[in-house]
Amino acid sequence: MSQGPFAKLGLSRLWIVLAAVGGILLLGDLNRRMADARRLERDTVVLQTETSALETQQAELQAGLAGAGSDAQVEEWARNQARMVRDGELLVIPLPAADVVTPTPQAAPPRPELPGSLQVWWALLFGG
Repeated sequence: MSQGPFAKLGLSRLWIVLAAVGGILLLGDLNRRMADARRLERDTVVLQTETSALETQQAELQAGLAGAGSDAQVEEWARNQARMVRDGELLVIPLPAADVVTPTPQAAPPRPELPGSLQVWWALLFGG
């Protein structure tokens, strides 16, 4: 009976198979961890972008909030949205003309009837 190179070391085939299976499991785990790390790096970039956009929006909102109580903004809101006027002023609201005619919807013209498949074949085969 011939002895293999591993037999000289005193390793049986069972231990070699167990080591191979353990190595495959270890490589699978490392591959999963690397995929998770790549996904986390991509998520980090996306979240940094969202964070910077939200910080910009927060700065804009804080600037708007700081000026919200100013007299100029209150007057602009009162005149444009609430339609308020000062003493001595007259509010004018333009109305649409009374003789505005709304167009009546008309039915679409009927589509011409398409020839049947028999008529198409007849025209192709016999030219008429």
